[in-house]
Amino acid sequence: MRSFFLSVLSIAALAAWPAHADTPFTGKTGALKFASNAADSKVSFFSDAPMEKIKGRADGTATGEVNVPDATNLATASGRFSVPVAKIETGNGMRDKHLQGPDWLNASANPNITFEFSKVDIAKVEGNRAKGRAHGKFSVNGKAVDKDIAVDIAYAPDKNMIKVTASFKVALADHAVKGSAGTVGSKVGASIDVDVTVICAAR
Repeated sequence: MRSFFLSVLSIAALAAWPAHADTPFTGKTGALKFASNAADSKVSFFSDAPMEKIKGRADGTATGEVNVPDATNLATASGRFSVPVAKIETGNGMRDKHLQGPDWLNASANPNITFEFSKVDIAKVEGNRAKGRAHGKFSVNGKAVDKDIAVDIAYAPDKNMIKVTASFKVALADHAVKGSAGTVGSKVGASIDVDVTVICAAR
């Protein structure tokens, strides 16, 4: 009889495990909503081309939100993040002005770079930290493409905040960014490496 009860308890424990294994929000239930604190955000990019290497930043500018309808299942998360093109700096004022022009990111017509995701595939959860891929639409120069972005989400229970970090590549051709004649591929990389860190507080 004792063995029977132990077996039942073991099965019950295993049945309950997935709900916790799929979320970094230990002990939380129901819906969670987080909004980013732009001042704490970090955004950087790197262009590697044969004739020139360019580093740029847009720190303190990323805004957005993360909504988790079911705290026991991070896969239900959705959200949106945005970075203003006018805030991107490369250390060269003239180059920054060109970057905002119609041949490049066209800031006047499309002022923001955005990523809007509708689900997250969870690869690994350890304690209050989860890794996975966010699936959504990434928009640059007014051209949106489907994009899967690897994300690392760390939850701080004492502050009820999350830190979202991501690293990914952006192909300029995917967003009809042509640049001035002969520039892309020689002075500007055809693909740009991007790193983002965003701090979001519960609301």
